[in-house]
Amino acid sequence: MKLLTKAHMSQRRLIEILRVIENTGTPIGARAISDCLSSRGYDLGERAVRYNLKILDELGFTKKKGYSGRVLTPLGSRELVDALVDDRIGFVNTRIEEYMFKTSFDPKTGHGDVIANTSIIDKANAEEVFEILGHAFDAGYTISRRVLILDEGESFSNLEIPKGALGIATLCSITLDGMLMKRGIPVLTSFAGLAEVRERQTFDFTDLIAYAGSSLDPIKVFMGRRVTSVADAVFKGSGTVLANVREVPVAAATLVRALLDEARNAGLGGLIKIGEPSEPILGCPVGAGKIGIAFYAGVNGVVAAEELGVKIKTAPISILVDYSKTHELK
Repeated sequence: MKLLTKAHMSQRRLIEILRVIENTGTPIGARAISDCLSSRGYDLGERAVRYNLKILDELGFTKKKGYSGRVLTPLGSRELVDALVDDRIGFVNTRIEEYMFKTSFDPKTGHGDVIANTSIIDKANAEEVFEILGHAFDAGYTISRRVLILDEGESFSNLEIPKGALGIATLCSITLDGMLMKRGIPVLTSFAGLAEVRERQTFDFTDLIAYAGSSLDPIKVFMGRRVTSVADAVFKGSGTVLANVREVPVAAATLVRALLDEARNAGLGGLIKIGEPSEPILGCPVGAGKIGIAFYAGVNGVVAAEELGVKIKTAPISILVDYSKTHELK
């Protein structure tokens, strides 16, 4: 029996859980599985993992080993071998497109849903983190000063805030892509990378990863490598920051500029540069008949805090939030 036939659950999600269990080699629990999935580009909370594990148990693909966690059964191992090896390729772009489609924010009214990144911090570090986020916004390296704060015990989508912690949702630059899509402007999020900052001016990318065909979020890859120096850019004026490049048709240039002006007036910034037709932007290639637009990544503020020693668990592009429920950091 194939996984997709069980209550219309996502085959990819269940296959990824099987892969995590197999790669571990020892019994593993739901919380550890959730953490592993996050590093692979799947943001699935512990509660949701438990639900999917019950399905896998019922199918005979996994079984409990006391209180230690789950292991694969021989049937589960065979199912994993039969799974499509390429089922993750292009997953990130598909996920981004889904979020873009769901975005409903209207910059003229200031209402609607926006895409957010989520971070979990210890309550004891809250004041320090908020101060760093404010400085990062003042320096221009984030998308918005607006955040949504979740207290311990609260939950939002698959995000559950543990005891003694706070959840912080920061606005993601993919929100701008969604706004372009809703205006009928075709947009492609093509690259993410490290952009060099010197004397508070942003120059060329020093490293790039293409979204197309990627099985992991490129922004998360750079975060995992710990190769940024956002804090230096914020506080010293020189460093490397995370940024994205998207491409739009040359014919839409006037509409794009008008929409970005509306977005800025509504509190959404982060624009680095709009390129020339078919010309590279900050050293990043752009397709024929397209113009490139470079934006700072919405996670730069929390990345700066992590660089300064604050322990943070961040999931880019993870939830949709009602813009009216967010507030400005003072």
